[in-house]
Amino acid sequence: MYKVIVAGSTDFTSDCILQLLKCSNVNIVSVIAPIDTKKDRKGNIIESEVSIVAKENNLNILKPENINSDDFYDTLVSLDADFFIIVAYGRILSKRTLSIPKIMPLNIHGSLLPILRGASPVEHALLYNFKETGTTLQKMDYKLDEGDIILSHSFTIDPSWQFIELYNEIKKSGVYILSEFFNNVDYYISNLKSQDHSIATFCSKIKKEDGKLDFSKSALELHNMTRAFVRWPTAYCYYNNTFIKVFISDYKVIDNNSSKDYGRIVDINNDYISIQVLDGFYMIKELQREGKKRQSVREFLTGNRLCIGEYFN
Repeated sequence: MYKVIVAGSTDFTSDCILQLLKCSNVNIVSVIAPIDTKKDRKGNIIESEVSIVAKENNLNILKPENINSDDFYDTLVSLDADFFIIVAYGRILSKRTLSIPKIMPLNIHGSLLPILRGASPVEHALLYNFKETGTTLQKMDYKLDEGDIILSHSFTIDPSWQFIELYNEIKKSGVYILSEFFNNVDYYISNLKSQDHSIATFCSKIKKEDGKLDFSKSALELHNMTRAFVRWPTAYCYYNNTFIKVFISDYKVIDNNSSKDYGRIVDINNDYISIQVLDGFYMIKELQREGKKRQSVREFLTGNRLCIGEYFN
């Protein structure tokens, strides 16, 4: 029976906990989650999904202010874990902390390492228009996402997927590789594979300003921004100084496009608003005006007047 500590902060972590509970050779000795700080409108603390799942399954849950502190180090050592499993924890573990598990610390990463190391692999797989991605189970290293690869699982990205759909598939893939690992632990540990650092790529944490649409970019780039940022920060632009979020888009590339009238509205109908961009048209299909609800173009045009020749910026 392998004694395991799971650390994480998202529904991805929760899904992995539920999978580990099904593994006959795993004993979850503790779950580590960030301190709950979000509050509802009445001021009550909103517990994370990780906390809820741990409580529902009578698991020992710990919420240290600093996972690398001297006091918490003694707590971790006392749990006598074989594995740490880190899934979207959002904290950097020190070398000393990583040395605690008797066998090794593990991390599930949402890309096919060494491609897209870093904080936002799901968004960047969409931004870069990847046709394929997946998850990697790696032995954790103190350097970001550079540990030896234990197991990878790939899948095809459907062109219609936005962030939510891809993220859900990443979660399924991560749960799968975790299950596979504990089906044959000795085999996978004896067949670790070093990453090829020469082909590594990196992705930074997404910032709010990354969602600003620049209509001098290509139609596909802008469409992929809509897909990648639909959860947060949402692709956005301005119309007559009014803040506009875009939730669903399409695009059309025009061969030998010569117009540089970027941001100009070239067509309006009940299905989309077509905007001139670098190599064709960026087509807004679902949007939200500041202070209003999310709407289809048909709904938006009922209460808002747009004219061909005007500009989004």
